[in-house]
Amino acid sequence: MAKKLWFLSVIIVSMLLAACGGGNSESANTTETNTETANTGTGSSEETINLKIANITQPVHSWNQSLEVFEESLQEQADGKFNLELFPGGQLGNEADMLQQLDQGNIDMMVITTAQLSEVSESFASWLMPFIVDTHEQAYDLWMSEESMNLFDSLSSYNVKGLGYLSSGFRWYLMRDEAIKLPDDLDRKSLRITPSPAKVEYYRALNVSPTPMPLTEVYTSLQQGVIDGVDIDSESIIPERLYETGKHLTPSNHIYWQGAILINSELWETLTEEDQEVINSAVTAAMNHNVEYLATSEAENLEKLTNEPGMSLYELDREAFQPFVDAIHENYAGKNSDIAAFLEKAAEIRGQ
Repeated sequence: MAKKLWFLSVIIVSMLLAACGGGNSESANTTETNTETANTGTGSSEETINLKIANITQPVHSWNQSLEVFEESLQEQADGKFNLELFPGGQLGNEADMLQQLDQGNIDMMVITTAQLSEVSESFASWLMPFIVDTHEQAYDLWMSEESMNLFDSLSSYNVKGLGYLSSGFRWYLMRDEAIKLPDDLDRKSLRITPSPAKVEYYRALNVSPTPMPLTEVYTSLQQGVIDGVDIDSESIIPERLYETGKHLTPSNHIYWQGAILINSELWETLTEEDQEVINSAVTAAMNHNVEYLATSEAENLEKLTNEPGMSLYELDREAFQPFVDAIHENYAGKNSDIAAFLEKAAEIRGQ
């Protein structure tokens, strides 16, 4: 009887050891494989694709309205497959910081001003050339052109892919004490600008003192006379209440202000062709909304500002600025083939 019990014990122990050995090994390998599949981004269509998107503008800004349209389009096409986290207002840092985060894959997408991109790629100074378009429709044709999309090729040293553009529209002059109508009116004026080599060069030729400054400091600086005026998009004047300290407005339309829509290129390459098409379609929907909104809102903003107490409105003598415009166009086109092709396309669109 004792021998039978001992034999039975041996059998039971052997079975338990077998179960704890090969079975667990196979289970571990299966778990590892499933984790890899989930991380590749190329698994089943039921997988959720998370997109963390950042920019520096405030939630009420047209870029964020357009990103909401982008999100709605994704949901309509893919029925909840995409999950978006929007971080407006510079929550994740300034534009240089966010570009680095995008490059490293810490964020997935961003909208970044072409002024900031011109700091890392001269080709994006194309959008900072003065008087390249006269209307929003012309601007849209230009930003959808091959010449405009080719600018993204100059970012090859970064782990990013360009998908398109969003705009803040035309830029105007808002001054504290004196109107801007002629080049001489800018002489020795301290003008707040968004810094970029092309803008600094253009304004120094006009004998302006270009003054980089965060937008949050502009109201007080205008009020105290630290600066004489601002080069600014119409969309920012009202929410920042700059009409309270600047009373001389020239809707000069001298620059069309663009932001580039970027996505991390490694993430892009993991997506299926179908998912890439969905994203591209949603970007197009966002861009269409953006240009339609700007055409309406800019006219509304101008009417509101015109009716502000004490506000004076002036017209820029465009022809008087033409020698300065020609000089910077020729300089940048002569040293950068991307800019040359871009300006040629802009001239073609204006002439249509």
